[in-house]
Amino acid sequence: MATNTTPSNATSLINAVAAGFSTSWLNASTLLFSAGILTVAGASLLAGSESKLVQMLVGKPAPKYQNRGLLTRAQVNELHKQGSWERQVYDEYVSVLLDQERVYPCIYATKGLKTDDQRYLFIDSDDHADPRHARDLAAALAGYLPQSRDLGANTSLVLLSKHNPRPRSMETYKNAFWMLLNNIASLDTKPWPENIPRDIDTDRWCFCFGGEPFFAVIQTPAHQTRASRHADSLTVVFQPKWIFDVLFSSEAKRVGAITKVRTLLAQYDPIPASPDLLTYGEEGSRESKQYFLLDENSPASCPFSVLGA
Repeated sequence: MATNTTPSNATSLINAVAAGFSTSWLNASTLLFSAGILTVAGASLLAGSESKLVQMLVGKPAPKYQNRGLLTRAQVNELHKQGSWERQVYDEYVSVLLDQERVYPCIYATKGLKTDDQRYLFIDSDDHADPRHARDLAAALAGYLPQSRDLGANTSLVLLSKHNPRPRSMETYKNAFWMLLNNIASLDTKPWPENIPRDIDTDRWCFCFGGEPFFAVIQTPAHQTRASRHADSLTVVFQPKWIFDVLFSSEAKRVGAITKVRTLLAQYDPIPASPDLLTYGEEGSRESKQYFLLDENSPASCPFSVLGA
């Protein structure tokens, strides 16, 4: 797997920092990414995190972000006041789901928001390949699973990321997303479910954590045409798959729900629904392709064959 890192990029970057081009860890962080040093196809160059390299170059420790873990709606409002980046990305997320003029296609996400059945985790960068974020998310998922069934069939765990003034490319977001899932799987202390294959390229595979299957949806600033997958800040939604057993408890309910969502999707997106949106287990389906849909109707490749190997 090829990387984006070149000796010339690294040399130019270090020279620029040494010359006083950037003296703050934040600017150096942005410069590092734009130079390609932190962008590796499906992997992170650093053994630790971006901040370690920034500290080495500029001689200042990156400020540590205090992650508050899994939060309810009331806790978000209490802990993150207006003007904070956390409140900004949360309010943006809420405004999309509650927009009455432009109805968001996933009506179950909107219901979950209204009934306070969603739980939220904030991370301080959109570099999802950073191992810090995998550790935070793994802890949040482990805390979420025991309470999820009490929350009901509209529940989900929503990962909200700090705004990046210089959004990444679609390919970078995709690779970092899969690196996040791979890192989480590596941290999982429970065995993979026996009825779910480890091989991603099968019609029965899905992401699992804590012994539970999940469906994941990612929204990025890079998505422009597929509006339902756009967010101003990088967002990932994790839905435990048992909710579909409840929502689709009969064939009539399943058909009715899918028809309603697809109708809203056709009104919301200026592009036809992706042909990869097939039923789980259907011959030829690949759930991995549904997690990260591209802006055009072509399948997004997965850089892994097995997670957490």
